[in-house]
Amino acid sequence: MGGVDTPCSFTRHLPLEREAAFELVVDRFADWWPREYTFSGEDLEDIGIEPMAGGACYEQARGGARIVWGTVLSIERPLFLRLAWQIGPGREVVADPAAASRVVIEFRAEGEGTRVELSHGDFLRHGEGGEHYRSVMASEGGWPFCLDKLVEAARARAHVRPRR
Repeated sequence: MGGVDTPCSFTRHLPLEREAAFELVVDRFADWWPREYTFSGEDLEDIGIEPMAGGACYEQARGGARIVWGTVLSIERPLFLRLAWQIGPGREVVADPAAASRVVIEFRAEGEGTRVELSHGDFLRHGEGGEHYRSVMASEGGWPFCLDKLVEAARARAHVRPRR
């Protein structure tokens, strides 16, 4: 299972070329991220990732409230994205990126699609709640649920894309 110092890692295959998979994950984040896993819920107007080092991972609520829930630490299109995951064990925003866990998403061409590898680690940065938080993110309701939503969005996108 792994302890607080062991990242939780997941792999999914997307039926999209690597560039399109990267675009869906990063540039079209709102197309796949589960609305029920946002801070704004039904008031969500937009959620996204600013695709540059230092860019914000944010959500915008109707009425103007902007919540920053992550920071892009490094990005190389279409190879990888590395984030400070500024959401704590109690679903609170962690203001300081240095105190946040880390998420790395890598994109590897595989057959006619892309293998997406996600690793979430450095749970020690969340203090006493880190080990429990790791188990929550590793559970079926954590990253596996979110990545399954990504696969659904990729399949829908691949289905409507014209064939060459």
